[in-house]
Amino acid sequence: MGWIDTPLTDEGKQNARSSAVKLRGEQIDQIVSSDLGRAFTSAYIIARELGYSQEIETSKGLREMSYGDLANQPYDSIPQLAPEIFVNYIPPNGESLSQMQARVLDCIDKLAQKYEGKTVLLVAHDGVINAVRAKYAQHDMAHEDETHNPHDFVAKFEWDNGQIRSFEEVTSNNKRP
Repeated sequence: MGWIDTPLTDEGKQNARSSAVKLRGEQIDQIVSSDLGRAFTSAYIIARELGYSQEIETSKGLREMSYGDLANQPYDSIPQLAPEIFVNYIPPNGESLSQMQARVLDCIDKLAQKYEGKTVLLVAHDGVINAVRAKYAQHDMAHEDETHNPHDFVAKFEWDNGQIRSFEEVTSNNKRP
């Protein structure tokens, strides 16, 4: 879907509630969501489930990759390129995986500075998760783009001066692998 602003489905609403269950007991000082409606609606549901009453901030920096003119087109219209080439492929009027990752990491760095010492919940998209995981694992986006996360995926990571010091999936309430 990329930057197409589609509504959150009923299944998506259930996934947001499932994410909230995984977050119960966590101290959350601020929620920042992608500005796309499906992510913001998820953030709202999570906030409501957790009793969070502050304003939810939105950021274009947390958007999924922009597929440009290829958005909402059949998969066979996307050029079939090797992953190491596709990572830098820029669709017409879109952005590459590498550009998306740089945008996401820049956004996170700015949020870390703005909310220094605070716990910030980011509500975003699959590509954003993969961009963060790739940075932590020191993989390129071509490798991480192959990962498809469940829609109720929750991870906890620590950002420190442009580096991700830890990254762990939260699989259930207060229980980590």
